[in-house]
Amino acid sequence: MPTHEQIVDALGHAITNRDFARLAELLDDDVVYEIAGIEMEGAGVFDKRTLLETMPQVLTLFEEGSPRLTITHTFRDGDWIITEATGAGRFANGTIYDNRYVILYEIVDGRVRTVREYMDTQHAARLFAAAAGSPQR
Repeated sequence: MPTHEQIVDALGHAITNRDFARLAELLDDDVVYEIAGIEMEGAGVFDKRTLLETMPQVLTLFEEGSPRLTITHTFRDGDWIITEATGAGRFANGTIYDNRYVILYEIVDGRVRTVREYMDTQHAARLFAAAAGSPQR
């Protein structure tokens, strides 16, 4: 069985590569995926079905291979992994995406059961708004 760290890495690769079949395999059927951001459009708590329906739509805003999550630090406590990461890439209209994350993952029986994603939501909201308009560099 892969390590918790390998599962987290595989999850990031599945999202970046738009491999939604692999993403579905990695997610527990009862996954709770939370994007923290009280006033940010698109934030909230998602179940597996909703996540797999929504993620492809969100990723159409980005160029192929974007965004890429690069984990810079990992901390583990039992079934929980906490990562510090950067998310970088480019929106389809050329707007550059560059954000910082702290993400908590709960891995149970080789699958992701819980994700809590924290980022600079003001920055993300500004970048997503810019992606809908003219390029920002």
